[in-house]
Amino acid sequence: MRILLLAACTLVFSATSQAATDGEHIYKQTCSSCHGRLADRKGLDKAPPLISLSRDQIVDGLTARRDGKIVGRGNKAKAHLTDDDIQKLADHIESLKGVKAKAP
Repeated sequence: MRILLLAACTLVFSATSQAATDGEHIYKQTCSSCHGRLADRKGLDKAPPLISLSRDQIVDGLTARRDGKIVGRGNKAKAHLTDDDIQKLADHIESLKGVKAKAP
């Protein structure tokens, strides 16, 4: 029983860790050039810093831009995102809030 529990915990941790890694990769490739390495810059000097938004606002904003409901210069970078990509990005941006808070 302990082995089964340990295996289940390992699997959950591994999946969570992989999602964070995927989100970080997507962020670096798609978002960081405009929003900064720590998501603390205004995108194209217009959009608020991503770390100032709630997770729901991030997901809603990315989805609306991807679907063409919000028009702007950043839409092309978001057009290829899947719903899963958007969730992973939101997770990564949430993790950056803690990094920014710890920075001197």
